[in-house]
Amino acid sequence: MRRKPLYFAICSGSALLWAVLCAVLAGPWARAASLRLPSGYVLWVIVGIALLPGYLTCMMFLSNLLHAKTRVSTIPCKEPVSVLICARNEQDCIFQTIRNVAQQNYDGRIEILCVDNASSDGTYSEICRAIRLLSSPLRSIRLLLCNTPGKAHALNAGLANVQTRYFITVDADTSLDKNAICRIMQRIASSGAACVAGNLLVKDAVTLTQKMQIYDYLISIAAVKRFQGSYASTLVAQGAFSAYETLAVCGVGGWRQCAGEDIVLTYMLLRQGRCSLYEPQAIGYTAVPETIKALGKQRARWARGMFDGLRAVAPWGQASFYSGYFESVNISIVLLDLAYVFGFLAGIVMLILGFNWLVGWMTLLTLPAFFICAASVYQFQRRLPGITIRHSLSGFIGFVLVFQTIQSISSLCGYLQAVLSRRLNWK
Repeated sequence: MRRKPLYFAICSGSALLWAVLCAVLAGPWARAASLRLPSGYVLWVIVGIALLPGYLTCMMFLSNLLHAKTRVSTIPCKEPVSVLICARNEQDCIFQTIRNVAQQNYDGRIEILCVDNASSDGTYSEICRAIRLLSSPLRSIRLLLCNTPGKAHALNAGLANVQTRYFITVDADTSLDKNAICRIMQRIASSGAACVAGNLLVKDAVTLTQKMQIYDYLISIAAVKRFQGSYASTLVAQGAFSAYETLAVCGVGGWRQCAGEDIVLTYMLLRQGRCSLYEPQAIGYTAVPETIKALGKQRARWARGMFDGLRAVAPWGQASFYSGYFESVNISIVLLDLAYVFGFLAGIVMLILGFNWLVGWMTLLTLPAFFICAASVYQFQRRLPGITIRHSLSGFIGFVLVFQTIQSISSLCGYLQAVLSRRLNWK
């Protein structure tokens, strides 16, 4: 932790120099494009699709390189822990999820609190079956009922019944590696952090949409969490699998019912001056959307969640400089999505029509840089003990070529929904 200021200065300074160099090299591009397009539009697009992404990618790459060695706690943890599993119409997977938690390689006592959030299927019966078949002296299972629809309401109902110093949230469709709870408990108990996010990967990938997400979770999401976690400021301790200090969460009032209840909670914990970490060796496998439509809805909800977090705690309201910095970076993602859709994609349309004013064949030269960054994260991930990586060539090609388009368009829809305050569903 004492090296954080030095490492941050090295990474940010180097990234800024890289951005300046790129700006100089982009001069001829900007001048040529400005002969045919409005200069203000050209400048906005170049900053949004080249300079700002280059700065952020360079800083993240260097930071992850400097923090390449993971610190594994050697202190055995037998602390009793509660695991919250909130479910609404999850009869097909809830029993397996509970069994997966009950069979964890963890010497401490685990109390599994299953919250049925007004399900209309057989979720209640499946939880009762798990209580009968999986309960043991070290693995108690309780059924709680929350009749008010809404994930935050279900989580708060579970929180009210937590009697341990720490608790873990696991989504009903998430399966944990057999050592996941041990790893994440070692990290939070030894670090004094308020929350620790686990390392999520794709559970099953059948459709092309799911196969593309293999690499989004494996590379993109993991890289960002490592980057932020290196400065004790992971912005999202995701509800699908994270550990929390009970008093800290109670102290900020638990979860708020909104699109990004886990984002808002993490921001509020950071505002208290507490650390939010990432543990790459605590591995969970989560179910992901099967179709483009479902993926778009999920990413729109995530985008709305970012606005929820900003409303709850502004960047300048954070206790730590690093937390405020990363939250400010999140705001710039709006610019990146706008520039990608109305700049890069518009440039591709122009190129197809024979006008290489913004995008040309030299754009392909950005691919080597992408592969270098992706390979560095992949090499880090594949060295983790117990990790299972399911590869797909079609998924990787789709991730490289079209995933960002889906992500950016969906995010813009989410931003618009946030502005219009559209109604929110349970998930």
